[in-house]
Amino acid sequence: MESKKEGRHVDVRLQSTIRHVDQDADKHELEAVGTLIEKAGKIYLQFVEDLNGQQVRTTVKLEEGDALIMRSGAVQMRLPFSPGETRPGTYGNGPAAFDLLVKTTKLEVGADTFIAHYELHAEGALLGQHELLITYSEGQK
Repeated sequence: MESKKEGRHVDVRLQSTIRHVDQDADKHELEAVGTLIEKAGKIYLQFVEDLNGQQVRTTVKLEEGDALIMRSGAVQMRLPFSPGETRPGTYGNGPAAFDLLVKTTKLEVGADTFIAHYELHAEGALLGQHELLITYSEGQK
């Protein structure tokens, strides 16, 4: 039996739609192998993505009322999600880093799905509306 600390291997599929102000929707898809970990009674999904030849490590805290996405590596990002609330986040790419406000309009955490709809704001301006769907299932490793 696998240790809860080591986690279970899962296949991850991420689908993202971003609507920037006055622009067409921008859609992204990603497939990766990840790990589902239980730590201190909370569930975390971890996976690595390749971004233009550089690695970005992503951790998603899967909690219905208080989810969080943390990315590190080529991109540094912290996006907290709480339904109906606006919370501070951060984004950095190389030497550039800035503070964000994350306004969560929808958050659903299921047995094998994570859905977040949110707006990103910076310096009082709306940067875009985001729809994120992450699905994960037992991996083959």
